[in-house]
Amino acid sequence: MGIWEDFISGIDEWFRGFLAGAIEGCLKTVNSMLSGALNNGDDGGINSIFNSFLGDPTTFTGSTSANESLTPIWSTIETLSNNVIVPIGGFVLMVIVCYELIHMVVDGNNFKDVDDSIIIRWILKTFCGILLISNVFYIATSVFAFGTDAVNDALTTLFGTGDFVDDELISSSTFHEVLMAQDKGTLIVTLIISFVMIIVTFLLLASIIVVLASRIIEVFMQLSIAPIPFATFLNKDWADIGRNWLRNILALAFQGFFIIVALAIFQSLFNNALVTMMSGSSTDVIMTMAILLGFIIAFIFTMFRTSSISKSIFSAH
Repeated sequence: MGIWEDFISGIDEWFRGFLAGAIEGCLKTVNSMLSGALNNGDDGGINSIFNSFLGDPTTFTGSTSANESLTPIWSTIETLSNNVIVPIGGFVLMVIVCYELIHMVVDGNNFKDVDDSIIIRWILKTFCGILLISNVFYIATSVFAFGTDAVNDALTTLFGTGDFVDDELISSSTFHEVLMAQDKGTLIVTLIISFVMIIVTFLLLASIIVVLASRIIEVFMQLSIAPIPFATFLNKDWADIGRNWLRNILALAFQGFFIIVALAIFQSLFNNALVTMMSGSSTDVIMTMAILLGFIIAFIFTMFRTSSISKSIFSAH
């Protein structure tokens, strides 16, 4: 009878060890996927694919290759805008400065009180408008650079090299002992959640690409039309167009910063949840795994909301 009990006990121990090892393997896979995306071996602190989407749009090629034959997308956008949009922006500016001149003269008591300063102010406004239109891309990309600098500083501050979560934490004997202390039912449920976490993590990385790709496309669309809103800045009746465009540019620029903030929060929550799991009770293991899964799903939704969050802060619409 004792031999049979030892045999059953050995099978039970082996099975729980198998389940615990599988759970650890799943968590290591999730950690590896997140580490490959968010941390790497260079000083950028984030995968070069994601980093290229968050960097300077004027050098963006859509590829991480250093091949000099690749043409930055901005070159195409700038050529298109110079040939198509700048002439329209010049026409809009002409209409606005003519409207301004008429408005200034009419305001001067219906042409009876015309001051020489009116002409001087009109000339200065026209000169400023021409200056804006002729340097529109330098100004627009410089405005966007505020957000790019914030993103780069956040990356180097929050994301260094190494793993997303310390791999030694998952591989530690303490963590293994916590899992081995659970019953088979708890371990099976935990393993199922671990498998789901791998799938959801893949969806998370895909959602990051979708958000970043959508953002950079919108950036190019906003920058391509820049001459027209710039032409409206000089008139108080039309200036709302230019101001709203500027708010949208700032919102897009700082959306990258909010993405980095969300990633940093997610990393801290993920790490803290794993540490909490080492408390060892049966309910803690299942609940902690469910919480980890919930964090990943919540982060996916947060990624898609970074655009609206950024626009609400800058009052863009």
